[in-house]
Amino acid sequence: MAPTKVRWAALSLSNIAAVFLPDILLPRDDSDEVEHELVAVSTTGSRERADKWFADNKIPNASSIQLYNSWEKMLEEGDFDVVYISTPHPLHYEHVLKALQCKQNVLVEKPATMNKDQYARLVSEAKKNNVVLMEAMWTRYLPATKYFQTELLPKIGDVKRVYAEFSFPIYSPDMPHSSRFLDKKAGAGSLLDQGVYALTWADLALNGLGAEGTVTEVVHASSMPVPGVPGDVDDIDTLVLSKHDEGSSKQKAVAIVTTSMTLVGSNKPSFYNRFQSKKAAPCVRIEGTKAAVALPFPPIRPQEFEVQWYDEEHLDQEGMEKNETISKPVGRGWGIWYQADVIAKRVLERKKEGAKEGETIGVDESLRVLGWMDQAREKAGILYDAELDKV
Repeated sequence: MAPTKVRWAALSLSNIAAVFLPDILLPRDDSDEVEHELVAVSTTGSRERADKWFADNKIPNASSIQLYNSWEKMLEEGDFDVVYISTPHPLHYEHVLKALQCKQNVLVEKPATMNKDQYARLVSEAKKNNVVLMEAMWTRYLPATKYFQTELLPKIGDVKRVYAEFSFPIYSPDMPHSSRFLDKKAGAGSLLDQGVYALTWADLALNGLGAEGTVTEVVHASSMPVPGVPGDVDDIDTLVLSKHDEGSSKQKAVAIVTTSMTLVGSNKPSFYNRFQSKKAAPCVRIEGTKAAVALPFPPIRPQEFEVQWYDEEHLDQEGMEKNETISKPVGRGWGIWYQADVIAKRVLERKKEGAKEGETIGVDESLRVLGWMDQAREKAGILYDAELDKV
Protein backbone atom coordinates (compact mmCIF):
# COMPACT_ATOMS: atom_id res chain seq x y z
CA MET A 1 0.00 0.00 0.00
CA ALA A 2 1.42 3.36 -1.03
CA PRO A 3 2.08 6.05 1.60
CA THR A 4 -0.59 8.68 2.21
CA LYS A 5 0.39 12.10 0.88
CA VAL A 6 0.50 14.98 3.33
CA ARG A 7 0.50 18.43 1.72
CA TRP A 8 2.74 21.12 3.19
CA ALA A 9 2.98 24.88 2.98
CA ALA A 10 6.11 26.80 3.93
CA LEU A 11 5.91 30.23 5.50
CA SER A 12 9.34 31.63 4.54
CA LEU A 13 12.11 30.21 2.36
CA SER A 14 14.62 30.51 5.19
CA ASN A 15 18.04 28.93 5.66
CA ILE A 16 16.59 26.22 7.89
CA ALA A 17 13.78 25.64 5.36
CA ALA A 18 16.56 24.81 2.88
CA VAL A 19 17.43 21.87 5.15
CA PHE A 20 13.94 20.91 6.33
CA LEU A 21 12.10 20.84 3.01
CA PRO A 22 14.60 18.77 0.98
CA ASP A 23 14.79 16.34 3.90
CA ILE A 24 11.06 15.70 4.19
CA LEU A 25 10.71 15.49 0.40
CA LEU A 26 13.21 12.64 0.00
CA PRO A 27 11.72 9.54 -1.73
CA ARG A 28 9.81 7.23 0.59
CA ASP A 29 9.45 3.46 0.68
CA ASP A 30 6.12 1.88 -0.20
CA SER A 31 5.96 0.56 3.37
CA ASP A 32 6.02 4.08 4.88
CA GLU A 33 2.75 5.43 6.22
CA VAL A 34 3.17 8.95 4.84
CA GLU A 35 5.02 10.92 2.23
CA HIS A 36 5.31 14.68 2.09
CA GLU A 37 4.56 17.10 -0.72
CA LEU A 38 5.22 20.84 -0.84
CA VAL A 39 2.24 22.59 -2.43
CA ALA A 40 2.51 26.23 -1.32
CA VAL A 41 5.05 28.78 -0.13
CA SER A 42 4.91 32.40 0.96
CA THR A 43 7.84 34.65 0.16
CA THR A 44 8.37 38.34 -0.49
CA GLY A 45 10.55 37.51 -3.51
CA SER A 46 9.62 36.99 -7.16
CA ARG A 47 8.61 33.73 -8.87
CA GLU A 48 12.03 33.64 -10.55
CA ARG A 49 13.79 33.94 -7.21
CA ALA A 50 11.59 31.23 -5.72
CA ASP A 51 12.22 28.93 -8.70
CA LYS A 52 15.97 29.40 -8.25
CA TRP A 53 15.60 28.52 -4.56
CA PHE A 54 13.64 25.39 -5.50
CA ALA A 55 16.29 24.39 -8.05
CA ASP A 56 19.20 25.07 -5.69
CA ASN A 57 17.55 22.91 -3.03
CA LYS A 58 16.37 20.18 -5.42
CA ILE A 59 12.69 20.62 -4.55
CA PRO A 60 10.62 18.20 -6.67
CA ASN A 61 7.62 19.29 -8.76
CA ALA A 62 8.54 22.94 -8.25
CA SER A 63 6.39 24.19 -11.11
CA SER A 64 3.23 23.01 -9.34
CA ILE A 65 3.99 24.81 -6.06
CA GLN A 66 1.67 27.77 -5.51
CA LEU A 67 3.51 30.96 -4.64
CA TYR A 68 2.03 33.61 -2.36
CA ASN A 69 3.58 37.04 -1.78
CA SER A 70 1.36 37.45 1.29
CA TRP A 71 1.76 35.01 4.18
CA GLU A 72 -1.64 36.08 5.50
CA LYS A 73 -3.32 35.21 2.20
CA MET A 74 -1.63 31.81 2.10
CA LEU A 75 -2.88 31.01 5.59
CA GLU A 76 -6.38 32.27 4.82
CA GLU A 77 -6.85 30.73 1.36
CA GLY A 78 -4.26 27.98 0.93
CA ASP A 79 -5.24 24.33 0.57
CA PHE A 80 -2.74 22.20 2.53
CA ASP A 81 -2.53 19.91 5.56
CA VAL A 82 0.32 21.46 7.59
CA VAL A 83 2.16 24.77 7.47
CA TYR A 84 5.84 24.88 8.38
CA ILE A 85 6.85 28.22 9.92
CA SER A 86 10.56 29.06 9.95
CA THR A 87 10.70 32.83 10.23
CA PRO A 88 12.94 34.38 12.95
CA HIS A 89 11.59 33.39 16.36
CA PRO A 90 10.35 36.87 17.37
CA LEU A 91 7.86 36.52 14.49
CA HIS A 92 6.67 33.04 15.45
CA TYR A 93 3.97 34.17 17.84
CA GLU A 94 2.25 36.42 15.28
CA HIS A 95 2.59 33.93 12.44
CA VAL A 96 1.49 30.86 14.40
CA LEU A 97 -1.42 32.70 16.02
CA LYS A 98 -2.73 33.71 12.59
CA ALA A 99 -2.27 30.18 11.24
CA LEU A 100 -4.16 28.61 14.14
CA GLN A 101 -6.98 31.13 13.82
CA CYS A 102 -7.16 30.15 10.12
CA LYS A 103 -7.55 26.56 11.36
CA GLN A 104 -4.23 25.40 9.95
CA ASN A 105 -2.10 22.66 11.52
CA VAL A 106 1.30 24.11 12.41
CA LEU A 107 4.89 22.91 12.78
CA VAL A 108 6.93 25.88 14.05
CA GLU A 109 10.70 26.07 14.33
CA LYS A 110 12.36 26.12 17.71
CA PRO A 111 12.29 28.04 19.93
CA ALA A 112 8.58 28.07 19.22
CA THR A 113 8.17 31.52 20.75
CA MET A 114 10.18 34.09 22.66
CA ASN A 115 8.73 33.00 26.00
CA LYS A 116 6.52 30.51 27.80
CA ASP A 117 3.46 32.79 28.03
CA GLN A 118 3.34 33.25 24.26
CA TYR A 119 3.42 29.50 23.65
CA ALA A 120 0.78 28.86 26.32
CA ARG A 121 -1.53 31.22 24.42
CA LEU A 122 -0.84 29.35 21.17
CA VAL A 123 -1.55 26.02 22.87
CA SER A 124 -4.93 27.41 23.92
CA GLU A 125 -5.63 28.65 20.39
CA ALA A 126 -4.78 25.26 18.87
CA LYS A 127 -7.22 23.59 21.23
CA LYS A 128 -9.96 26.12 20.51
CA ASN A 129 -9.54 25.91 16.73
CA ASN A 130 -9.37 22.10 16.62
CA VAL A 131 -5.95 21.88 14.98
CA VAL A 132 -2.51 20.43 15.76
CA LEU A 133 0.43 22.52 16.94
CA MET A 134 3.98 21.21 17.34
CA GLU A 135 7.39 22.73 18.04
CA ALA A 136 10.01 21.53 15.56
CA MET A 137 12.41 20.15 18.16
CA TRP A 138 13.47 17.44 15.70
CA THR A 139 16.14 16.00 18.03
CA ARG A 140 13.44 14.51 20.27
CA TYR A 141 12.12 12.32 17.45
CA LEU A 142 15.34 10.78 16.13
CA PRO A 143 15.92 7.03 16.60
CA ALA A 144 18.80 7.54 19.06
CA THR A 145 16.80 9.93 21.22
CA LYS A 146 13.77 7.65 21.30
CA TYR A 147 16.03 4.72 22.17
CA PHE A 148 17.59 6.70 25.01
CA GLN A 149 14.22 7.67 26.44
CA THR A 150 12.49 4.30 26.12
CA GLU A 151 15.34 1.79 26.51
CA LEU A 152 18.34 3.37 28.25
CA LEU A 153 16.81 5.88 30.64
CA PRO A 154 14.66 3.31 32.50
CA LYS A 155 17.79 1.16 33.13
CA ILE A 156 20.46 3.62 34.30
CA GLY A 157 18.91 4.25 37.70
CA ASP A 158 17.92 7.60 39.18
CA VAL A 159 19.53 10.40 37.19
CA LYS A 160 21.52 12.55 39.60
CA ARG A 161 23.67 14.78 37.41
CA VAL A 162 23.54 16.03 33.83
CA TYR A 163 26.03 17.99 31.74
CA ALA A 164 24.46 19.37 28.57
CA GLU A 165 26.65 21.46 26.30
CA PHE A 166 25.98 22.85 22.86
CA SER A 167 28.59 25.32 21.75
CA PHE A 168 29.05 25.88 18.07
CA PRO A 169 31.23 28.51 16.32
CA ILE A 170 28.51 30.43 14.50
CA TYR A 171 30.17 33.81 14.94
CA SER A 172 33.18 35.06 13.02
CA PRO A 173 34.77 38.53 13.20
CA ASP A 174 33.73 39.28 9.61
CA MET A 175 30.05 38.50 10.28
CA PRO A 176 28.00 41.66 9.67
CA HIS A 177 26.23 43.00 12.75
CA SER A 178 23.02 42.91 10.73
CA SER A 179 23.20 39.09 10.61
CA ARG A 180 20.22 37.28 12.10
CA PHE A 181 22.67 35.69 14.55
CA LEU A 182 23.74 39.11 15.90
CA ASP A 183 20.53 41.14 15.59
CA LYS A 184 18.66 41.30 18.92
CA LYS A 185 15.50 42.36 17.04
CA ALA A 186 15.66 38.96 15.32
CA GLY A 187 16.06 37.17 18.66
CA ALA A 188 19.82 36.67 18.38
CA GLY A 189 21.73 35.01 21.19
CA SER A 190 23.12 31.60 22.01
CA LEU A 191 20.53 30.85 24.72
CA LEU A 192 17.56 30.93 22.35
CA ASP A 193 19.44 29.64 19.29
CA GLN A 194 21.49 26.85 20.93
CA GLY A 195 20.43 26.61 24.55
CA VAL A 196 17.07 25.25 23.45
CA TYR A 197 18.89 22.07 22.32
CA ALA A 198 21.05 21.70 25.43
CA LEU A 199 18.03 22.29 27.66
CA THR A 200 16.11 19.68 25.69
CA TRP A 201 18.75 17.10 26.65
CA ALA A 202 18.55 18.24 30.27
CA ASP A 203 14.78 17.75 30.10
CA LEU A 204 15.09 14.31 28.50
CA ALA A 205 17.49 13.23 31.25
CA LEU A 206 15.67 14.74 34.22
CA ASN A 207 12.04 14.36 33.09
CA GLY A 208 12.11 11.78 30.29
CA LEU A 209 10.29 9.23 32.45
CA GLY A 210 7.77 11.77 33.70
CA ALA A 211 7.86 14.97 35.70
CA GLU A 212 4.81 14.41 37.89
CA GLY A 213 5.26 15.54 41.49
CA THR A 214 8.58 17.26 40.80
CA VAL A 215 9.83 20.74 39.97
CA THR A 216 12.90 21.56 37.89
CA GLU A 217 14.00 25.18 37.88
CA VAL A 218 16.95 27.37 36.96
CA VAL A 219 18.84 28.31 40.14
CA HIS A 220 21.77 30.04 38.44
CA ALA A 221 22.38 31.66 35.07
CA SER A 222 25.21 33.86 33.86
CA SER A 223 26.18 35.18 30.46
CA MET A 224 29.10 36.77 28.62
CA PRO A 225 28.27 38.73 25.43
CA VAL A 226 29.79 38.33 21.99
CA PRO A 227 32.85 40.62 22.07
CA GLY A 228 32.75 43.76 19.94
CA VAL A 229 29.07 43.42 19.00
CA PRO A 230 26.58 46.10 20.08
CA GLY A 231 23.50 45.18 22.08
CA ASP A 232 25.01 42.59 24.42
CA VAL A 233 24.21 39.51 22.31
CA ASP A 234 24.56 36.63 24.74
CA ASP A 235 27.37 34.23 23.88
CA ILE A 236 28.90 32.12 26.68
CA ASP A 237 25.93 31.12 28.83
CA THR A 238 26.02 28.90 31.92
CA LEU A 239 22.88 27.57 33.59
CA VAL A 240 22.37 25.36 36.64
CA LEU A 241 19.05 23.54 36.98
CA SER A 242 17.88 21.91 40.20
CA LYS A 243 15.20 19.23 40.50
CA HIS A 244 13.23 18.59 43.67
CA ASP A 245 9.91 17.14 44.78
CA GLU A 246 6.93 19.48 44.97
CA GLY A 247 6.66 20.92 48.46
CA SER A 248 10.31 20.15 49.26
CA SER A 249 13.53 22.07 48.80
CA LYS A 250 15.71 18.96 48.96
CA GLN A 251 17.62 18.59 45.71
CA LYS A 252 17.18 15.31 43.81
CA ALA A 253 19.22 16.05 40.69
CA VAL A 254 21.25 18.80 39.06
CA ALA A 255 21.94 19.79 35.45
CA ILE A 256 24.69 22.08 34.20
CA VAL A 257 23.93 23.57 30.79
CA THR A 258 26.39 25.59 28.69
CA THR A 259 26.23 27.26 25.27
CA SER A 260 28.34 29.54 23.11
CA MET A 261 28.31 30.88 19.57
CA THR A 262 32.05 31.70 19.55
CA LEU A 263 33.41 28.50 21.15
CA VAL A 264 34.55 25.81 20.47
CA GLY A 265 36.28 25.00 17.18
CA SER A 266 36.81 26.53 13.77
CA ASN A 267 34.28 28.71 12.00
CA LYS A 268 36.02 28.29 8.62
CA PRO A 269 34.11 25.28 7.22
CA SER A 270 30.68 25.83 5.66
CA PHE A 271 27.93 26.14 8.26
CA TYR A 272 26.60 22.57 8.21
CA ASN A 273 30.05 21.03 7.75
CA ARG A 274 30.92 22.39 11.18
CA PHE A 275 28.60 19.75 12.62
CA GLN A 276 31.04 17.09 11.38
CA SER A 277 33.73 18.34 13.78
CA LYS A 278 35.03 15.91 16.41
CA LYS A 279 35.13 17.56 19.81
CA ALA A 280 37.60 16.79 22.60
CA ALA A 281 34.87 15.65 25.02
CA PRO A 282 31.25 14.47 24.94
CA CYS A 283 28.71 17.26 24.74
CA VAL A 284 26.09 15.51 26.87
CA ARG A 285 26.76 13.31 29.90
CA ILE A 286 23.91 11.83 31.92
CA GLU A 287 24.86 10.20 35.21
CA GLY A 288 22.49 7.78 36.92
CA THR A 289 22.91 5.57 39.96
CA LYS A 290 23.55 2.51 37.75
CA ALA A 291 25.18 3.89 34.61
CA ALA A 292 26.36 6.99 32.78
CA VAL A 293 25.52 7.86 29.18
CA ALA A 294 27.75 10.10 27.04
CA LEU A 295 26.75 11.65 23.74
CA PRO A 296 29.31 13.01 21.23
CA PHE A 297 28.94 16.22 19.25
CA PRO A 298 26.60 17.29 17.76
CA PRO A 299 23.79 16.85 20.30
CA ILE A 300 21.21 18.04 17.79
CA ARG A 301 21.63 14.87 15.69
CA PRO A 302 22.61 11.98 17.98
CA GLN A 303 23.56 8.65 16.42
CA GLU A 304 25.75 7.02 19.06
CA PHE A 305 26.00 6.64 22.84
CA GLU A 306 28.86 5.58 25.08
CA VAL A 307 27.44 3.82 28.14
CA GLN A 308 29.37 2.90 31.26
CA TRP A 309 27.57 0.47 33.56
CA TYR A 310 28.70 0.44 37.20
CA ASP A 311 25.90 -1.33 39.05
CA GLU A 312 26.60 -4.72 40.63
CA GLU A 313 24.96 -6.60 37.76
CA HIS A 314 27.49 -5.29 35.23
CA LEU A 315 30.78 -5.29 37.16
CA ASP A 316 33.41 -7.88 36.19
CA GLN A 317 35.28 -10.14 38.62
CA GLU A 318 37.72 -7.33 39.47
CA GLY A 319 34.86 -4.92 40.07
CA MET A 320 35.51 -2.97 36.87
CA GLU A 321 32.75 -1.23 34.96
CA LYS A 322 31.30 -2.46 31.68
CA ASN A 323 31.63 -0.06 28.72
CA GLU A 324 29.30 -0.25 25.75
CA THR A 325 28.88 1.68 22.49
CA ILE A 326 25.35 1.84 21.11
CA SER A 327 24.76 3.02 17.54
CA LYS A 328 21.38 4.25 16.31
CA PRO A 329 21.96 5.88 12.90
CA VAL A 330 19.56 8.43 11.49
CA GLY A 331 19.22 6.54 8.22
CA ARG A 332 17.89 8.80 5.49
CA GLY A 333 18.98 12.44 5.11
CA TRP A 334 19.35 14.70 8.12
CA GLY A 335 16.54 12.96 9.96
CA ILE A 336 14.40 16.08 10.18
CA TRP A 337 11.66 14.12 8.45
CA TYR A 338 10.99 12.07 11.61
CA GLN A 339 9.27 15.04 13.27
CA ALA A 340 7.37 15.79 10.06
CA ASP A 341 6.07 12.23 10.09
CA VAL A 342 4.90 12.64 13.71
CA ILE A 343 2.68 15.64 13.05
CA ALA A 344 1.56 14.32 9.64
CA LYS A 345 0.40 11.00 11.10
CA ARG A 346 -1.45 12.77 13.89
CA VAL A 347 -3.21 15.08 11.42
CA LEU A 348 -4.36 12.05 9.40
CA GLU A 349 -5.46 10.16 12.52
CA ARG A 350 -7.53 13.09 13.71
CA LYS A 351 -9.34 13.25 10.38
CA LYS A 352 -10.36 9.61 10.77
CA GLU A 353 -11.32 10.13 14.41
CA GLY A 354 -13.38 13.23 13.69
CA ALA A 355 -11.55 15.09 16.46
CA LYS A 356 -13.50 17.92 18.06
CA GLU A 357 -10.72 19.58 20.02
CA GLY A 358 -7.22 20.65 19.03
CA GLU A 359 -3.96 19.50 20.59
CA THR A 360 -0.28 20.34 20.93
CA ILE A 361 2.28 17.56 20.45
CA GLY A 362 5.00 17.67 23.13
CA VAL A 363 3.27 20.51 24.97
CA ASP A 364 4.69 19.80 28.43
CA GLU A 365 8.24 19.47 27.15
CA SER A 366 8.10 22.66 25.09
CA LEU A 367 6.60 24.69 27.94
CA ARG A 368 9.20 23.41 30.42
CA VAL A 369 12.14 24.36 28.21
CA LEU A 370 10.65 27.76 27.33
CA GLY A 371 10.06 28.37 31.03
CA TRP A 372 13.70 27.57 31.83
CA MET A 373 14.86 29.99 29.15
CA ASP A 374 12.62 32.67 30.70
CA GLN A 375 14.20 32.01 34.11
CA ALA A 376 17.71 32.04 32.66
CA ARG A 377 17.12 35.31 30.80
CA GLU A 378 15.96 36.96 34.00
CA LYS A 379 18.84 35.68 36.16
CA ALA A 380 21.53 36.36 33.54
CA GLY A 381 20.17 39.74 32.46
CA ILE A 382 19.61 38.71 28.84
CA LEU A 383 17.28 41.44 27.58
CA TYR A 384 15.19 41.94 24.44
CA ASP A 385 12.84 44.70 23.38
CA ALA A 386 9.62 44.31 25.37
CA GLU A 387 7.62 44.26 22.13
CA LEU A 388 9.16 40.88 21.24
CA ASP A 389 7.82 39.33 24.45
CA LYS A 390 4.26 40.67 24.24
CA VAL A 391 1.32 38.25 24.32
